[in-house]
Amino acid sequence: MPIYEYRCQSCHQVSSFFFKVASAATDVNCEYCGDYGMERIMSSFSRGRTEADQLRDLDPRYYKMVDDALGKAPSTTDPDHYLRKMAPFSAAEKAGDPYFSE
Repeated sequence: MPIYEYRCQSCHQVSSFFFKVASAATDVNCEYCGDYGMERIMSSFSRGRTEADQLRDLDPRYYKMVDDALGKAPSTTDPDHYLRKMAPFSAAEKAGDPYFSE
């Protein structure tokens, strides 16, 4: 369903209208002052971009900055660091939930 935008010649306010067909867009009046002197204007629009488009448009230095930041980060920021410190439940000293011991 197209959206049409009109600017009022009297009060210069912009109004948006939805029409099922383009031929219905002939009689419009200003929603602010009620005047029928409306001029159709170009509406703004956006274009969807895929993730590939966004990655292609990244600054070529971005990957180097990420690599540098990861290289300077402490070892505890690596998720594998915590996985290496975990022990399986079968190796636990006592059975049960460790957070709610009585």
